[in-house]
Amino acid sequence: MNPGSLSPMFGNRCGHDPRHPQLSPLQPIRKGPGAPPRILSLAAEKAKEWFFSPGICPQLQSRPNRQTRSERREACQVILEFLLSRLDLATLCLGVPTLNNGFIDLDMKAIVAGTGLNQRRCERAIGQLKTAGFMEVKQPRFKTKAGKYLGLRAIRVITARFFEWLGLGAMLARERARASKALKARISKFGLSLSDVVRRKIRHIIRPVQEKGRAASLEFKRLWNGKFVQAVRDGTDFKEAQHQINAELDLPPDWSPGRALPSRK
Repeated sequence: MNPGSLSPMFGNRCGHDPRHPQLSPLQPIRKGPGAPPRILSLAAEKAKEWFFSPGICPQLQSRPNRQTRSERREACQVILEFLLSRLDLATLCLGVPTLNNGFIDLDMKAIVAGTGLNQRRCERAIGQLKTAGFMEVKQPRFKTKAGKYLGLRAIRVITARFFEWLGLGAMLARERARASKALKARISKFGLSLSDVVRRKIRHIIRPVQEKGRAASLEFKRLWNGKFVQAVRDGTDFKEAQHQINAELDLPPDWSPGRALPSRK
């Protein structure tokens, strides 16, 4: 029998080997001359301690007094390092401030491509980071004159709480002040203010957000159910899975597919 045809006896059908974890994205965060500020690579290094000692961060536990599975810890580490490599320190938003198009936020497609993880693993890891208070994800929306809701790219933010957990709160304050000063100096040459380059431009709309309509509602409920089934298969408690998915999708904590979708304001 060909050994290559045998299924691995470890992991969760995602290529994870707890004995040889892959804790960095496809392109690890750079160090040295020309690299991002040292605080970002240092944060990625210090965060990896959680993989080997899960108890040092209760906020990232799947449930109280229960150790998070190693494949989820691995995904969180990969996601964190990739996001830190794309973090704008002046705003703590993930993306790039530009002169002509305002702030271009990092989208899920770029996260999947940069981490080498599939989208479902990325979503679950981001959901756990949100629950821990280390990330915030918001979906900006606005209403057109025709009464249709339109949505911009999701705004993803690494919170100061993450750096404080690593003992880097004071260093973050210094680096943010330095980054803001450098950005203001650079854009002042073009007669722009900080608000000009961090504003989200309406013309970068990604898709219409349909708030009503049976077809959209059914599609959304299928998405929710798929996430719920996968979370339960991963060993998450029913109630906890419900709360995690609703937090990820910006829904009330106790919402379920049997209820109508909440309206957006």
